[in-house]
Amino acid sequence: MMRRLTTILAIAAVAAPAAFAQISGEGGPIRVNADTSEVMERQRQVVLIDNVDIMQGNARLRADKVTIYYGGAGETQTAGMSGFGDIESMVAEGEVFYVTPDLKATGDVGTYDAQADTITLTGEVVLVRGEDVATGRRLVMRLEEGRTTLDGGDGQVQFNISPNERQGASSSEETAEDAVSTEDDELTNDVEDSADADLINEETSN
Repeated sequence: MMRRLTTILAIAAVAAPAAFAQISGEGGPIRVNADTSEVMERQRQVVLIDNVDIMQGNARLRADKVTIYYGGAGETQTAGMSGFGDIESMVAEGEVFYVTPDLKATGDVGTYDAQADTITLTGEVVLVRGEDVATGRRLVMRLEEGRTTLDGGDGQVQFNISPNERQGASSSEETAEDAVSTEDDELTNDVEDSADADLINEETSN
């Protein structure tokens, strides 16, 4: 069995801008779990393979494979993952999952762009918020803004919205019952008035 890699990326250092290298709007250090890692110093890349689980703040990114691309002039004498400088981008492949307290999203490929501060999922994309589900071909999540854009590609974006039907049905039932009760009261009053009128006419005739 392969030894599972666990490491923390030192991307929240003083030299790194707060808006860079984050999968969560909260920022902070990124914790990474994977079965295998390959460090390519000349290419300034780190490849994480199998059961990749990346966590930061309240956000989580999971995939079969993640390639991390570094930029800048960071130290290269390292056997780990934090000496290359700032992360420019990450590409996740194979059953990509992105989860926050507000949403759950899946896709075939996920790309993180540090400069744009976005995570983009492409392929068969599914976005879940509460009980509402939307599907499309391209989902762009702007992390700091907390804004998402779903594109249907050649087709259309499809939504399955689940309103609170129980509460609505209860209100409708109460309204219907009130209406029936009002109609019953009005009908009863009409019958009583009609009966009184007949009685008065009969007494007058006698």
